Amino acid sequence: MLTTLLLLALSGQQAEPTPAPVKEKKICRVQETTGSRLASKRICKTQAEWDEIAANARNDVESTAGRLSTANGR
Repeated sequence: MLTTLLLLALSGQQAEPTPAPVKEKKICRVQETTGSRLASKRICKTQAEWDEIAANARNDVESTAGRLSTANGR
């Protein structure tokens, strides 16, 4: 009897639905090919991906500038 009541009580409980994963919004940019007026590509990425690309580009510029200044004796 007690087991039956426990089973009924547990079966009445429903697990909370998990929230749907949030899809990040894509941001599209047009990348033009140097030397051509017609060739261009549309590239779509999330804001986090664009931020990572910008950070990598900054790091590349800073490391190149650092190597150039040490090569010139500055």
